Amino acid sequence: MRKWNRHHVTISICLLFIIVLVGWSMIFNLTDEKIPNTYILYDDEANIIGDAPFPPSADFPFGTDREGDHLFYKVLEGAQYTIGAAISISLLSFILSFVIGVLGGFTKSRAKKWAQSTFTSFYFIPQSIIAYNMLYPLLWEPMQGFETSFTERVIWQSIALAVITAPTTAILLSNETRQILDKEFVTCARVLGGSKTFLFKKHVLPHLKPRLFIIFPKIMIQVLLIIAHLGFFELYFGGTDVCYGPMCPPPRPFVQEWASIMSMSFVELTNAWWIFMIPMFFFALTILSLTGIARGLEGLLEEEEVKVSSVEVASASGKVEGTLEESDFVLVDRGVDS
Repeated sequence: MRKWNRHHVTISICLLFIIVLVGWSMIFNLTDEKIPNTYILYDDEANIIGDAPFPPSADFPFGTDREGDHLFYKVLEGAQYTIGAAISISLLSFILSFVIGVLGGFTKSRAKKWAQSTFTSFYFIPQSIIAYNMLYPLLWEPMQGFETSFTERVIWQSIALAVITAPTTAILLSNETRQILDKEFVTCARVLGGSKTFLFKKHVLPHLKPRLFIIFPKIMIQVLLIIAHLGFFELYFGGTDVCYGPMCPPPRPFVQEWASIMSMSFVELTNAWWIFMIPMFFFALTILSLTGIARGLEGLLEEEEVKVSSVEVASASGKVEGTLEESDFVLVDRGVDS
């Protein structure tokens, strides 16, 4: 049985936080629980002693917004949309990146160089700007209203964000695949007649698999940041409800995901700071948890590589450092002159 170290503890704590938050959010939404609301606070004699927004206190641990909604439950309601969307988009992006990256690693052609040069530009162009220009016609409600349903907008937005985030990961996987294929044991397997399918199953995938678990939480962080940036551009997940008549409220989201909550409450930062900082706090904790998972997996991978290298060195030097035996000697017949 393997002993747990600090990397196992870090991964477990961070993963537990995300699982509990998403699970609690799903239960809260599936049971149709309503967000507690306290707009006016009375004392025992029915006298008004305060009105919303209430700052964090013993009665309101995370405070309330200006409508009196308790912020913790508001954040809890939006957790399944924010983290769930990030998981779905990241999974789709991961599949695209894996297929393109592995095929690129096996390919040697001019088209590959051209594609890699094109994909490299995504390292320098802000992906949020690309996402804004691609998704504005889809998510911003026109004057005549949406012609698409909420589900359709979510699907197309998820596909678009997956395509935007896939190129940088595909380049990474392509380079990793190419390095594995350039190793001596893979070259020997190719010389002995190993097909590309055989090389992928027996050599590339086993060496690539540990790094795939590290890549996925990093893609999730990337997707969460893009969703947050789009929220501050007022392009909310699933569409932005826009009113064009007189005395209209500001653009609003269709679901209470975290990016929309932070975007709409940003103006409260100097007046009622907790209305913005509470959802920002949970968003930052989620990012830190995903970072902790990635760092923990990287630490475990490095430890495994050190163990493997130490075993190889020990096995290579075993004959030199060990005791000489009879089997280590070879009888050489030099011949005798008669």
